Amino acid sequence: MTENKVLEIRELDFYIEDYHILKNINLSVSKGEFVGLIGPNGAGKTTLLKCINGINKGKGQIIINNLKLEKLSAKKIAREVALMHQDTSVNFPFPAIDVVLSGRYPYLRFAEVESAEDYRIARKYMSYTNTLQFERKPITTVSGGERQRIFFAKILTQETDIILLDEPTSNLDIAHEEQIFRYCRDLCNKGKTVIAAVHDLKIASRYCSRLILLKDGEIIADGSVEEVLTKENISMAYGVKAIVYKNNFTGLLDFYIPDFEDAIQDTKKDNKAEKSRIHIIGGCGAGADIIRRLFEKGYKLSAGVLSKGDSDLNCAQAYGVKCVVEKPFSDIGDEKLSENVEYIKGADITILCNIPFGTYNLKNLEAARYASKLVIIEDKPPEERDFTGGKAIEIYKKLRESAIITTCNKVYEEIKNYMER
Repeated sequence: MTENKVLEIRELDFYIEDYHILKNINLSVSKGEFVGLIGPNGAGKTTLLKCINGINKGKGQIIINNLKLEKLSAKKIAREVALMHQDTSVNFPFPAIDVVLSGRYPYLRFAEVESAEDYRIARKYMSYTNTLQFERKPITTVSGGERQRIFFAKILTQETDIILLDEPTSNLDIAHEEQIFRYCRDLCNKGKTVIAAVHDLKIASRYCSRLILLKDGEIIADGSVEEVLTKENISMAYGVKAIVYKNNFTGLLDFYIPDFEDAIQDTKKDNKAEKSRIHIIGGCGAGADIIRRLFEKGYKLSAGVLSKGDSDLNCAQAYGVKCVVEKPFSDIGDEKLSENVEYIKGADITILCNIPFGTYNLKNLEAARYASKLVIIEDKPPEERDFTGGKAIEIYKKLRESAIITTCNKVYEEIKNYMER
């Protein structure tokens, strides 16, 4: 191992009787890394953590801080690695401070009682995890989230270089869930190494510096968040179709898994959604929710003309929707107009969203004339959205004569009713 490596696993296999749980695991972890173990239930995340902690005895080699795990006593391992189990239930009403103090056992001789220094360390980490107020409270009387944070303080009290967490936020509310992961990132910044089995992929992508994706006991991806959380890897591991994109609000990688069960139920009724094409004329955020909802229902979508930087365009691109794109703050050119018209002619339905009308997007209204069936969303009167001195209203009124007029909340119902005719 190099000086910066704190953990190395070589050709690790683990069996329970004849069942092969972990298969040829090879990885190394450096000081300061925050590694998220992700994967479906039964992938081997917890089993791998228990192997690193010496609870599970596998075939292969695990080296911690240049020490071979199989040559270390249980107490020596506990000075190198601390593991917080997913199950933090306790049946005896120990005071919370005693639970946290149990993290000091690797440093105590047989029958030795905790020193003032041990108490200082325990209270230090109870303060860090905002649990010091429960010091004398029986562990059986605190809430599940409070108990989880008390046990987190316990493993920190072991003061190991490597911290292992098995679903550390399973009993926490959103605020404390975020707090635990912020603690972990802070600890990594200070030189600790954290390896956590994480169920919530969004939390893992937000806080972990590295992800290891497991399936059926094998590592199928290992790398940065962007390298691991791809739609191909998510599909391979979880068996779902995911949309992976950069969230423009947070600047972080994000993903979305559509409710395909609803889509399947809808298509069973008439099986038309998958075959139907809908073109969306949007802009200024008026079309994003419609794009999302129709995509979930299985419709094939296109959109345009949208400007670069428009939130509707960002949404459409996240879902892989084909778009006609024009430069921002410029009139729609003839080439883009023609491209938009071709999409409209090829669509079963065109939706004109509740967009503001300006000189830049006037040609979107002109293109809507070519729709075989036009649905107009009218949440606000068009006069309130016209910034063309009446030019847009003239075109709009003619479009309205043969269109279905609805609202954003009812648009899917209108489309469905039309398709069933």
